[in-house]
Amino acid sequence: MTTSATARIRTTVLDAVGTVEISNPARHNALSVAMMTDLSLALRKLGDDPAVRVVLLRGAGTRDFVSGADIREFSGQRDDGSRQAVDEAATRLFEQLSAISVPVIARIHGHCLGAGMALALGADLRFADTRSVLGIPAARLGVGYPLAQTAALVQAVGAATASDLLFTGRRLTGREAHAVGLVDQVVEPDDLGAAVDEVAAVIAANAPLTIRAAKAAIRAVRLSEGDPTAAASARDLAREAIARCRASRDLQEGALAFLEKRPPRFTGQ
Repeated sequence: MTTSATARIRTTVLDAVGTVEISNPARHNALSVAMMTDLSLALRKLGDDPAVRVVLLRGAGTRDFVSGADIREFSGQRDDGSRQAVDEAATRLFEQLSAISVPVIARIHGHCLGAGMALALGADLRFADTRSVLGIPAARLGVGYPLAQTAALVQAVGAATASDLLFTGRRLTGREAHAVGLVDQVVEPDDLGAAVDEVAAVIAANAPLTIRAAKAAIRAVRLSEGDPTAAASARDLAREAIARCRASRDLQEGALAFLEKRPPRFTGQ
C-alpha cells in the first residue's frame, strides 16, 4: 500500500484500487480552488500509475460526499481574476476526470451537491446510501452550471428530469436518485463501503487493457451522439449563457444570500 497527501486531498493505493478522499470538514467537504487543483493532480497521477486499475472517489467522514464549491472563495466577486481562478481550476479538474483512462466509482454518502454532483456525474459508476442528499442548487446561487456537466446530467437522467433538477434546484434522496437513474445502486449506509469495494475488486481483477479500451469506446460513443453542427452551435450558445452568469450581479447575490442564510433576491442582471 502507498499513501500520499496534499492539503486536504488524500490518495491511497491498495490492491490496484486507488482511493481519493476529499476532506474539508469545516466546509462540509466543499471544494476550494486549491483542493480542485490538488484533486486534478491526484486523478492524473492515479490514471498514469500502471498499478491502479480503478479509482474510488469519496468524501471524508460520514456527513458529506462533497457539498459543492467553497462559496466563500467567490462571494462578492464578479468577472475578476479570483473568479477566473475558480473557473479555470474547475475546468481543469473536470477535464482531468473526463480524461482518466481507468474506471471511476463515486461512493456517495451525505450531501452531494453542485460541484459534488459534477464530480459524481464524471464517474463511470455511482453508488449512494439511503441517507444521501443529491442536488444542483445553481439556480439558487445564480451560477451557470457547466455545459459538460449539464450534458452528463442529461445523459444520465434525460432532458426532462435534468430540467426539473436544474430549474427547481430541488434535492433528491438516495432512493429518489436511483429511481431516476442518477445513481446506479443505492444501499443502506452500513453496506455502502462493502458494495463499492466488491465492485472495485471485480474490476481490478479483470484485464486492465480491456477495461481501458472499454472505457475509451464508451466515451467515444457518448461524444458522437447527435448532429455535430447542431451540437457545436448549441455548445457556443451555452458557453455564452454560462459566461453571462459569471459576470452577473445575481451570482454575487446568490453567494451572499447563501452566506447570510436568507432567500436570494435575483434580478436577472
